[in-house]
Amino acid sequence: MATLKEIAEAVGTSITTVSRVLNYDHTLSVSDEMRLKIIEVAQEMNYQTPRNRKTIPDVNQKRIGIIHWYDVKSELDDPYYVGIRRGIENLASTSKVDTKILYQEEGEYQLKKLGPIDGLICVGKFTPEQVALFLQITNRIVFVDSSPDIRSYDSVVIDFKDAIKQVVDYFSLKGYTEVGYLGGKERVSEDILLGERRARYFEEYTKRLNMHHPNHIHIKEFNSESGYAMMKEVLKNKNYAKAYFCANDSIALGALKAIHEEGIKVPSDIALIGFNDDATSAFTYPSLTTIRVYTEFMGEQALMSLCEQFNGRTIPVRKMIPTELVLRESA
Repeated sequence: MATLKEIAEAVGTSITTVSRVLNYDHTLSVSDEMRLKIIEVAQEMNYQTPRNRKTIPDVNQKRIGIIHWYDVKSELDDPYYVGIRRGIENLASTSKVDTKILYQEEGEYQLKKLGPIDGLICVGKFTPEQVALFLQITNRIVFVDSSPDIRSYDSVVIDFKDAIKQVVDYFSLKGYTEVGYLGGKERVSEDILLGERRARYFEEYTKRLNMHHPNHIHIKEFNSESGYAMMKEVLKNKNYAKAYFCANDSIALGALKAIHEEGIKVPSDIALIGFNDDATSAFTYPSLTTIRVYTEFMGEQALMSLCEQFNGRTIPVRKMIPTELVLRESA
């Protein structure tokens, strides 16, 4: 685990500056570039403030598998899942838990590569057939970002309904009557394409408030390229909403680029809110208002749940993690 001194030396600044940046001291006079560099180096070096350093229930030496529904490249393109994995691995590194990660390979999982394990943390969405396959090697399983069966398995999920409520209520408070949505689809396998929860809750809640406009809902993929393409199409048609909720920050970044290219101003002409609060969101132009998701905390809670199973708990537990609307300049 890194110290403030080690981070300061890596960045080339003082220990005091590093400490104040990592404790979100906004009175500190330092460039945005330096703030971002300190935050990124601290994350790479696994720094944790003393109050955030956590311990897990005491267990004998264990070896767990982390099964990821993405392949390696897809995970690297998605900070949300990187954060969850980092939370698991960072907490495991401070305890008697060894981890082995297994990615999807051409739609399949080579479970033999895990070797002998005591439990599994499964990150993402999985088919019933895949879950049955995992049960062949252990019945100690925790799911993160999905909850296949609350009566059978531990899970850690986000409170998506409340997150959407925060976004729509904020737009409503600011006087917007038409709010658009830029989202994506999630693919569990070649044959199974999931409807996305954010889109479903957004539709339900905007209908309740008489703010639902189907022509302002656009869905492609969860990446910046899709955000760019969707916003380009929106602006080409001229009939666009004055506010958009983007299903993740990557989509929002692509949308921002498209808006800038058309000479349209954010937020005076179009307001944007993202989702995830990625490390770069505070440093976009304008800085991105977004929903903060505590991804590393989700990973930590998954490992804690698995250790509770090692210690004898048999009743499944579903943990729902709240989110927070972070107000910046884009809305």
